[in-house]
Amino acid sequence: MKLFVLKKLNFCRIAVFSFLLSAAFSALQANDTDANAAYQEGLEKYAAGQYYPAAKQFLAAELLADSASLKAEALKETVNSYRQAKMYYKEFECVERLLNYYPSFIDFPKMVDREYEIGDEYYHGYRDPEFWALRWVPWLTGPDRAIEIYEKALKHAPFASNAPQAKLRAAVLLIETGKVDKAMEFLREIIKQHPDSPECKYAYLELGNALFQLSQKGDGDGKYNREALEIFNAFLTKYPTAPEGDFVKKCLLKSKDINAQRLLGMAKFYQRIGRTEPAERYLNDVLKQYPDSLEADKSETMLAKIDKTYVPEGFRPEVESRNQSFKQIPIPPEASPIMVVPENSDGKWLLPIRDLGIGKKDEKASK
Repeated sequence: MKLFVLKKLNFCRIAVFSFLLSAAFSALQANDTDANAAYQEGLEKYAAGQYYPAAKQFLAAELLADSASLKAEALKETVNSYRQAKMYYKEFECVERLLNYYPSFIDFPKMVDREYEIGDEYYHGYRDPEFWALRWVPWLTGPDRAIEIYEKALKHAPFASNAPQAKLRAAVLLIETGKVDKAMEFLREIIKQHPDSPECKYAYLELGNALFQLSQKGDGDGKYNREALEIFNAFLTKYPTAPEGDFVKKCLLKSKDINAQRLLGMAKFYQRIGRTEPAERYLNDVLKQYPDSLEADKSETMLAKIDKTYVPEGFRPEVESRNQSFKQIPIPPEASPIMVVPENSDGKWLLPIRDLGIGKKDEKASK
């Protein structure tokens, strides 16, 4: 009997709890009437120039609405309000919601283009105010969101017309923040997917330079160095007259030095443990593959000591300078009729005198 009473009490408790939960849910459940009221209030604030409060009202309308069409319209107005308030990251978040949840109610390409535009704003230095009430304080700004915005825009439209530029800019920012592996993924995508774009040229340069820097910090099996050599050679083949060609050629020579140095180090290791056969093989690799490297002479000398029958080759390419050369442009002369320091005056002239150009006229006449 006691057990029956306890079961009945538990059943009553569950029933009461379910009723209260249902009543609370019904109270919280919105309808389009409340949403329309919030929407109209948002329109009034927008018309009065109160864009940030208007965005809050439109967000409330989106939350209260039942129909998907009204939710989408409320979000569209939220996007416009945040754009007018110059709160671009909040605008971006609303654009993302439209793209992910209401794609059939919007102009999809136009919205994706807007995401790229917001990413460009951040790339050029724009930052959202950290606090709306303190937006007048110039240094109270939020973080840089450019990488996040570019990545999400690229997921929606990876082959858009402005995708190569977005990938290149995102790669540069990722390199600056130390995320080199992710940056190289973007650069490889540009080279593979957008070979005819203007950004492809700079993707080659950025990728080659990133690989070259990584190869200098311990490359293990030389993976980074080999890819750097491929990228540099591909750049010179595709852009033979590019002004960056001299820089690439110097990096190419330095990359060969790094690989040759790695092979020479392995040869020295095998020589120390008494295994001359693999040491000779690595030294020969240096001489055959990298004859113009800085390590070629050392490898040849070492090989001659190990193998007494080795005869050095009579000719090897000249070792070029690894320093980049720059074109010297002299400062153009400035024509002036005033001689501030008259020649052969021994400082006797206190005032500047006018240059009559007599000597120049005589030179022209003699010619």
